[in-house]
Amino acid sequence: MQPDHLDELLDTKDSEPNQDTARYLQYIENKLYEEIEARKRLDSGVLFLVCQLGSVSLSWFLFTLQVSISLIVATCIICALLPGLIDAGESFNFELSSERWEVRHSKPLVAISKLAIGGVISWHSTRKISSAVYQTHAAIKETYSEIKAAESLGSGVQIPGLELLIAGVVGVGLIAFSNIRNKGNSDV
Repeated sequence: MQPDHLDELLDTKDSEPNQDTARYLQYIENKLYEEIEARKRLDSGVLFLVCQLGSVSLSWFLFTLQVSISLIVATCIICALLPGLIDAGESFNFELSSERWEVRHSKPLVAISKLAIGGVISWHSTRKISSAVYQTHAAIKETYSEIKAAESLGSGVQIPGLELLIAGVVGVGLIAFSNIRNKGNSDV
């Protein structure tokens, strides 16, 4: 096609556009918008799932790196709440004019549900770690107090290395017994 012929087709001032072409173009445009919206929903769902799984695995990863519990809780909460915060920010509209101002939120239930699910998941994953840390601290304190109590009760009675001496005597006895037995078997 020549450019002049294309300009003639696009110039619709003089003639009425072909109805079939207009319907087809409208159908294509609607289909593209539907696909874009479906892709946005899919991307939002994938981001939500990745953030929730990341929050749980991040808490255990930071725990194994021996990061402080407050930093673990803060990073996991931020990671888990991120999709809800993004959704709340994208659907929040504020309009200001000389006559009035208006605040609208197009999808409040979706944003609130994402925030709630993220909060529950981050709380659940960090609660297990927090309880394990507190139980470990309590066990360390209890062990320390037991050691102090044992030291104060038997301060002069304990002989350091007595257990080692007994284990050495038993070991030498076993070696001597096996040598005597092997000698007795070789003479026969």
